[in-house]
Amino acid sequence: MSILKFRYLLATLLLILPLTTNLKISNASQVTPPVTNCFLRVDNPHLSDSIKRKTGFDAVKVNAISICDKELLNLKITVAIYKKGLLRNYKVASKTLQINGFIPANKRIAHKGTWERCKNERESRYYGTAYAVALIQGKEMRTLPVTTQKTISLPCGT
Repeated sequence: MSILKFRYLLATLLLILPLTTNLKISNASQVTPPVTNCFLRVDNPHLSDSIKRKTGFDAVKVNAISICDKELLNLKITVAIYKKGLLRNYKVASKTLQINGFIPANKRIAHKGTWERCKNERESRYYGTAYAVALIQGKEMRTLPVTTQKTISLPCGT
């Protein structure tokens, strides 16, 4: 290939590349807004003071909070606690809070029932996940799984 042909081809590509990139960016910026403004927050794992007071033993616990700007029916919030392992992570506890019936818009629902008793004081690393399912405007909607911001080391072997 001659140098003249190579320069012509290179100049053509350099002109076409920005045009195609701009078209892709402008198409990507047109996002459909979500139908609802619902949030699910999962708190970091912690040793529960209330369980210690009530039962006398330590337990690792994860809480979750749900708020939605639409009316809900039959809400289910599932929270799971995972322990980090050497080769894989282990689910140590999972619990679902189910509220049958009507829930008004913007009502804060707290799920504080997922915990696992500590068997020893061996340092372990924990994180939590949560998701919710509910009927919104007659359609079953499910949140994406939410994970805690941090993996926390606790003196709690499960």
